[in-house]
Amino acid sequence: MANPPHRCRGIIEADWPQILRIQNEVYYEFHPESEVVMRSKANRGATTCFVALDHDSAVVAYCLAYPYPADQTASLGIVDATPVTLTDNLFVHDVAVQRASAGRGVAQALFHHLATIARTEGYRTMSLVAVQRAASFWSKMGFTPSTRASVNDSYTGDAIFMIRDL
Repeated sequence: MANPPHRCRGIIEADWPQILRIQNEVYYEFHPESEVVMRSKANRGATTCFVALDHDSAVVAYCLAYPYPADQTASLGIVDATPVTLTDNLFVHDVAVQRASAGRGVAQALFHHLATIARTEGYRTMSLVAVQRAASFWSKMGFTPSTRASVNDSYTGDAIFMIRDL
């Protein structure tokens, strides 16, 4: 059997320039978050934040997810310094794939890797805010729109709160 086109691993210091490059490349409806903010999100979910590497070990995508109450949405653009809340919900803050790797199953692989970790760690639900018309992708991953939480003002455009059971 052929090797998979990518593999996932935890974020290391050398990954940050590529994570920021990918974020700047894929988000166009709002300002990208600063490195300080992105690192603060990654620090909230050490085991649920990771990158995807191609066959040359280049970072082609990343995932940031962390424990967060299922009836709230995390804000964009700010460092959340509150203690991590004990919850059985994992908030998917960001799944981003560089344009050159789009359409190759990387986002699905990142999500399935995340879901495996989430189940292993005892999470019962996952929530997110779908942006830039990504709700159809997240629906394919088992998420449904929900009124359990309202989308806060830090999101723009067609942002939709979505949740799924694990």
